[in-house]
Amino acid sequence: MDNLWGRVEEACWSSVPHVAHRPATEADVTEGRAVFYIPGGSEPADFTLPCCALQRLESGESEPVVVIQAEHGPSGVILGVRPLCGGNSICMLSEVELLSGGFPLRHGT
Repeated sequence: MDNLWGRVEEACWSSVPHVAHRPATEADVTEGRAVFYIPGGSEPADFTLPCCALQRLESGESEPVVVIQAEHGPSGVILGVRPLCGGNSICMLSEVELLSGGFPLRHGT
């Protein structure tokens, strides 16, 4: 993969590599299917992945992201996400608004 965490085309969000129904492994992170893994394991959260969401940033703005993993951590559900503009991030479930379907038009890329 030349650009492992590159831009995600809005129309192609559903084909983004992801990890579902199991905890992520180090290999999943290396190969771009997950953002994090928890040594010693964790429990997967019950999500249909990938899915669209708006992540609330510290600035108060919202950023469109694709959720590619969801696992139970000691403080709640931890998500691995890919912003549409590229890169990756880890956040708590409480920091996102899950969207059904796709992204709103106001977040076009």
